[in-house]
Amino acid sequence: MLLIAAAFVALRGTASDAKETGQSIAFVGVNVVPMDRERVLANQTVVVRGGRIVSMAPASTASIPAGARRIEGKGRWLMPGLAEMHGHVPGPEEPAYRDDMLFLYLANGVTTVRNMAGNASHLALRDRIAAGELLGPTLYTASPWLSAAAAGTPDKARQAVRDYRAAGYDLIKIGSVPRDAYLAMADAANAIKMPFGGHIPEEVRLTDALASRQTSIDHLDRYVEFLVPEGTDTAGRPSGFFGSGWVQFADARRIPDAVRRTITAGTWNVPTLSLVEHLASSETPEAMIAWPEMRYMPKRLLDGWAKAKREFAARPDFQPDAARWLVELRRRLLRELHAAGAPIALGSDAPQFFNVPGFSIHHEMRMMQAAGLSPYQVLATGTREAARYFGPDARFGTIAPGQRADLILLTANPLEQLANVERRAGVMVRGRWLPESEIQARLEKIAAAARTN
Repeated sequence: MLLIAAAFVALRGTASDAKETGQSIAFVGVNVVPMDRERVLANQTVVVRGGRIVSMAPASTASIPAGARRIEGKGRWLMPGLAEMHGHVPGPEEPAYRDDMLFLYLANGVTTVRNMAGNASHLALRDRIAAGELLGPTLYTASPWLSAAAAGTPDKARQAVRDYRAAGYDLIKIGSVPRDAYLAMADAANAIKMPFGGHIPEEVRLTDALASRQTSIDHLDRYVEFLVPEGTDTAGRPSGFFGSGWVQFADARRIPDAVRRTITAGTWNVPTLSLVEHLASSETPEAMIAWPEMRYMPKRLLDGWAKAKREFAARPDFQPDAARWLVELRRRLLRELHAAGAPIALGSDAPQFFNVPGFSIHHEMRMMQAAGLSPYQVLATGTREAARYFGPDARFGTIAPGQRADLILLTANPLEQLANVERRAGVMVRGRWLPESEIQARLEKIAAAARTN
């Protein structure tokens, strides 16, 4: 499998995890869900210092440093923080709004974000967060969208890879470029171990992307088109939104071949089921805007989401049968990819189409379970597996000494029900403890600001 770690070590090796290097914090008598495998370690004491987990032992034998802050863990469960592997962070135009969006991730236990909204300002933002100067999830930052204007020829595409690597981006965000430019970009990126992922351009087939060892395919892009047999008469219809225009021609018997090719390539998938399912649902935009988490988003954004849903409902390739078939096929693709061992990472594409940062992860996880994954398997895609995507030097995703102290304290067992991940007592990010009372107070301020925008 493609190793991604080398690029991140080169780009981020000097960043500090946090400035929280003083007082130790001890979660005392807590049930630990370590996420190294499906298990619960009862009545443990977990000690954190300097942004790292320094010890974990049975409460009866654990040594708690003098002066440590104690957090009661009896009747609670401690799990690793979650990763949003296809998130978006706003640019520098509205810093208060940007900082609020960062907090919405944290408020839901999302302590790592692979930021797919490339902007030069995000490089400094990533480093400020890592240094503890700004509160937010740990960021891995994509380059600006690789467009035909910036990388439309092989030479330009190769130069873009070199430029984005030199600037310090963590990965190349694939946009829309011609096939020859895409292949040149992939060769250049693979030569220097620069990850590249996101969409698959219109001129590029799934087979091209997998043969090129694209690091991640987001949104299950181009899989539906692959499932349409060669020579099928599509009546001149465009393939549509993630294959919605061709879904009726898809042959599910081709799924094992797609799965095999994906595993051979070592390519990750970030399915973002909610991106399609929110648009395809029969729920009205007015009803969706009434969801509780929408109070944290500016009205202008909600109006745009409602408009998009109405437009999709009117599209000829998104009528009820096509939309339903697309949802069902994407769920089947996820189920069969996961069952065969293809690497899957949790992501929801927020903020996008009724996906509020942080809150959308809970929608995504429920959809993944509806596709056939167990609660543990879903949680693994946002913890242990997300860390595995970044390679062996990514010190998060499990609870063990030496790991980054990104943790969620819950009042119910998340392995029993995914909804229990929303029953928080607090969140820890890089060793900084955010009790639920503090989280709720900040959320109220964000809601108040949203009402004025």
